[in-house]
Amino acid sequence: MLPAGGDSVPLAVFLAVGAGAVLLPALVVGIPATRTALPRTLRRIMLGITMALQLSVFSLFVSAILAQGAPAGGAPPERFSSFVFLMGSGLSAAMGVVLGMTFKPDEQWTRQDDAALEAMLEGEADPSAAADRLLFFVHPRSSVVTMILLFGILPGGLLTLVSPWLWLAMIVLASLVCASLCASVHVNRAELRVKLAGILPVIVIPVSHVDAAVSLQVTARDYGGWGLRKHSGEQTFLAGSGAAVVLRMDDGGRAVIGTPNLDVADEVAALLNRRAGKSL
Repeated sequence: MLPAGGDSVPLAVFLAVGAGAVLLPALVVGIPATRTALPRTLRRIMLGITMALQLSVFSLFVSAILAQGAPAGGAPPERFSSFVFLMGSGLSAAMGVVLGMTFKPDEQWTRQDDAALEAMLEGEADPSAAADRLLFFVHPRSSVVTMILLFGILPGGLLTLVSPWLWLAMIVLASLVCASLCASVHVNRAELRVKLAGILPVIVIPVSHVDAAVSLQVTARDYGGWGLRKHSGEQTFLAGSGAAVVLRMDDGGRAVIGTPNLDVADEVAALLNRRAGKSL
């Protein structure tokens, strides 16, 4: 039977489910980590998490085979061997840390490079076009990411005594919380676009709807807290307190977007003020 329990299943089904479970972390975390638009440090962390999750899932299914195969002394079979699973999970966490610390992503030609080349070519005809395009990544401090991941891994390890799926759920939840605090911000002549985890567009603001923009040092709790917030005509995305650009919209609304530092916030504000109220 499967580690989660239930009726007995054929070996082929058991192996197929195990292979699918091992591939799942690669699909959910590993493939997004290959995006070269993400910061190198975040890619290393995500690939380390992928390695740890895949090895842990593999250990779970191996422990199930060992526990159900030939129990010693005629003891009744168990769903999985907690001892084998915990040993495998410890090794998995260590391997994930090693991969995250040693992996060095190679520089590659990306869509951002294509966009930079296009901007350079456009700049030959319109000198201001190349300057009206920015891309940066917003993420919490590394200490915050580490604390969130530890909150998922350490208590989750104790929950394996109840069910290994609770441990996996805690890690996935911690990873999703980290991803919800990370975003790429694209600014050009047409719009400002915020993509959650560099993938999912969550805020799109046409530049023609912007009245004015200003760069400020803000406190996250004054704008509803960390992450994405949308309420009462206000849109915010802050990975923490610090530098941000505050936009006043032509409909009376407001948007607040976090930036890595005040210099970047000044650049965004200058671009938006230069193009405010204008279409392409």
